[in-house]
Amino acid sequence: MALALGDAPIVGSPPSPKDVMSMSKQTEAAQTIPPTEAAIVTASNMTELELVLPDVGDEDLPEIAIFLVACAMRFHSDPDFVQEQLEWLVRMHDTEIDEGMKPDELNSSNDD
Repeated sequence: MALALGDAPIVGSPPSPKDVMSMSKQTEAAQTIPPTEAAIVTASNMTELELVLPDVGDEDLPEIAIFLVACAMRFHSDPDFVQEQLEWLVRMHDTEIDEGMKPDELNSSNDD
């Protein structure tokens, strides 16, 4: 199941994981994620995020999947959070390079 997060802002108190599951819809991205896994993927030519969650029936989602729900909701509802994360990434990247890693040793350079 997947929840497209580019459609409308999520406001108010966050939904429970079961509420998120009931709002989910089957999408192309959801079909590429194994049915027992969760993921945040880009959609619509990288202009939206899509949250893909496993169908766990009446069980609670595992904590890591709930974490993905929180990240996706925060991404969609808090532009400052997004900017803070991007700035954090730049700082961490700069720190790794300053500590001796060469740019070609970073995972991002291995996009063959």
